[in-house]
Amino acid sequence: MSPKLKCSLKWLVLFWALFGPWAFYSYFFGNNSLSTLGELKNTRFKLERERDYWRNRNEFLREKIEALKENSDYLYNKLGKELFVRGKEGEEVILFVR
Repeated sequence: MSPKLKCSLKWLVLFWALFGPWAFYSYFFGNNSLSTLGELKNTRFKLERERDYWRNRNEFLREKIEALKENSDYLYNKLGKELFVRGKEGEEVILFVR
């Protein structure tokens, strides 16, 4: 083997001896690694699930509010009838709802 080739091989081995462990660590355990990617996917999945939950919850509440607005007259009349109570001695008390 020529001395130039020996020197090149030594530098190549030295490079991979220093670079190899760092490359392995950064690919599997570092900040931009596969494990971090898995954690990010799990977090994204949980956040999307929570976003969908609150979106559905808001739609449900919006529908309920619209139904209350549409039926407000009926509900006020019904409430007025239900607020008819009896006093302690049997007298009748009427609560008026505005």
